[in-house]
Amino acid sequence: MTIDSRRKYMANEYWVVLAPGSWEFELVELKSPGSIWNPEPDGSYHVAADSEGYDGRTGYVDETAGAYYAARLGVLEHLADIDRQATALVVRHATDAYWAPVGVWQIREGVRHAFDGESATAETFHGAVQQLTTQLPVGLSALRRGSDLVAGVQSQLTDF
Repeated sequence: MTIDSRRKYMANEYWVVLAPGSWEFELVELKSPGSIWNPEPDGSYHVAADSEGYDGRTGYVDETAGAYYAARLGVLEHLADIDRQATALVVRHATDAYWAPVGVWQIREGVRHAFDGESATAETFHGAVQQLTTQLPVGLSALRRGSDLVAGVQSQLTDF
């Protein structure tokens, strides 16, 4: 299991978790209070997610629009380069400093750059998610509520 990240690409943060196994993909977006997509400065984070299984999707995504396809392309390019298939979780944090959306190209580039940064490893997908949540602005429970892949991770008593 690897966790690739590169922080603060155009006022966004990206984390990519790749786990051995069949192709699955999910993009989870954390939209910061005070950001362009979550303008209430005193509100809570908005969590949006879309995913696909091995057989792909049959329709357009509901919550993340073009960001989903841009992030997916960045992951697929990396997997093609290393000649692997994987379950991929991409988490994008749109910070409150992100005030001028410039298009989905910056999401694609942010994911591509995530693979250039330092990688971490974990023994299991659960372990990778545990490491990841220590860096996120939301807790494991909020991530679990918004993410199909993370919701499938078994809870431990220490999580509560």
